[in-house]
Amino acid sequence: MDFDRRRVAFRVVVAVAIAALLVTGVGWDRVLRNLRDANLAVYAFAPLGAALALLAGGEGTRVALGFPVWSVRGALARRAFYGAAIVRNFLPAGNVGGGGFVAYTVSRHGDVTVSEAIAGVTGWEFVMMVASAVVGGVGVLAVAAVGQDPSGTVGLFVAFAAVLAAIAAAGVLLDAYRAGVATAVTRIAGALEPVLERVVPGYDAPLDAERVRRGLDEFFATLRRLAADRSRFATMVAAAHAAWLCWMIPLFVSLLAVGVVVSPAVVMVAVTVSGFARAVPLPAGVGPVDVALGGVLVAFTPHSLGELASALVLYRSSMLLVQVMAGGLSLWTLDVAATGGFAD
Repeated sequence: MDFDRRRVAFRVVVAVAIAALLVTGVGWDRVLRNLRDANLAVYAFAPLGAALALLAGGEGTRVALGFPVWSVRGALARRAFYGAAIVRNFLPAGNVGGGGFVAYTVSRHGDVTVSEAIAGVTGWEFVMMVASAVVGGVGVLAVAAVGQDPSGTVGLFVAFAAVLAAIAAAGVLLDAYRAGVATAVTRIAGALEPVLERVVPGYDAPLDAERVRRGLDEFFATLRRLAADRSRFATMVAAAHAAWLCWMIPLFVSLLAVGVVVSPAVVMVAVTVSGFARAVPLPAGVGPVDVALGGVLVAFTPHSLGELASALVLYRSSMLLVQVMAGGLSLWTLDVAATGGFAD
């Protein structure tokens, strides 16, 4: 635990140092002057957009898991998604850990198995990745349509599409060779049993191949039910796209608040490209995300670095404020989840 704390503290220091270096490079005076002159009435819509994105994400998670709207499980899914904002922003490898946190939390409900929880969250995370590629791709096409050259970002989206295709192919192979996968997982778990007993809650018995196979069967059966339910699947896809579009609002209005008018298409590209930068394990992606956002905006707009840096400070502040508040309140009310004492 001490090692983990030191590692997290180190990454926080690195993130803060990078942010300070970026702002210093632009000029503190210019940034502060633009912040003082910002239109707060316009900026008020930034946290609203961030909140709407969280709401869309929470609903998408609930739908992916197949929980009724007005149920304890539905409320649990939403709160787990909101709480995962803390995990995604402030813990190492948060983007991966966020989905795991949601799956673990909802699986504590007595009527939800671990395989069902993992399948629902996996389906939602994959659809979210596809939605980001769609939104960003539309933005790239729109930028090209007005005569600008988006070639610098095309490679990113092509690579991301290749990653999505590889993930889908891996899923197909996993489905086709479940028995072999179950055997391999059992052998690996046996070799790592001392470690698993210490770090995995509730791990008190060796895995056997039949148990793993049943879990895989349930996992893929859950995914098939999700894909077969057209209404539910369409709702989940719509929620994923709505979340990404709502994430555009804070950046768009933050730019407007400091007097920078930017095409929504450019904002679509900037927001989705910045999502790729979250693969770097720094708290809230501070540094890499800001560089990605700034790079796209500088490439496609004629505005000064001072204006753009001020807008990014406003944008990041609004996003983190809403996510920390919503995530903190959700985590505060998730203590019951650890008891597994839920019942609809």
